Amino acid sequence: MLASLDSTYNPNPITKFLITFLVGLTVLHHIEFYFEIGIVLLISFLFYKNGFKVDAIKGVFFFGIFSLLPKLNMIEDSHIMIKMFFMLFIVAKMFYLPYLSGKFMIKTSDVGSVISSMDKVRLPRGISIPIAVMFRFFPSFKEEKYNIRLAMKIRGISFKNPVSYMEYIIVPLLVISSNIADDISKAAETKCIENPIKKIRYISVRLRAVDFVYAALILVIVIGGWLW
Repeated sequence: MLASLDSTYNPNPITKFLITFLVGLTVLHHIEFYFEIGIVLLISFLFYKNGFKVDAIKGVFFFGIFSLLPKLNMIEDSHIMIKMFFMLFIVAKMFYLPYLSGKFMIKTSDVGSVISSMDKVRLPRGISIPIAVMFRFFPSFKEEKYNIRLAMKIRGISFKNPVSYMEYIIVPLLVISSNIADDISKAAETKCIENPIKKIRYISVRLRAVDFVYAALILVIVIGGWLW
């Protein structure tokens, strides 16, 4: 399910791209914990208002789980295996904010609105076309992944043998990924996506109050977290 493009709480795709990039900078320069809470609550609120209530709850829940993990300086004297175990979750926490922002961007944007918004800011075709293909690829990939798991379940293939289980998933996914990419490329060529003439878009996008509020709040939170 995609959020309505006319929703008061659904920002422009370009705004969501910029916010995802800005939040991604927190991986390079950590911000304080309370500012992280602010970003999670803001994105979860937008998830909720766009009809993705489960994703809103998941966003807060998993951030709460990550917050309970010990910090790196607390485990520096521990056994190497304990360090390796917790480091996986510490790294996951580092990328959680950009992941949550990117998830909101993908779930609340469709290909038409993304291309229209990129045309508005006159992005080169070398950038806009790969992004449009990416937005078509992931939903198709997720659907095929679900179909593979369903087929395995019908045939009685379970996780009792992890190596075989992963083989049964990874090999079909690699083949399907290649086929999906080819199909999307052919569909794009059929629709004359590389034609240089100006195109008429059925979906029009514009900047609204939610774009300025969303961008301003994230900017203040991120910069405030760096300066704190």
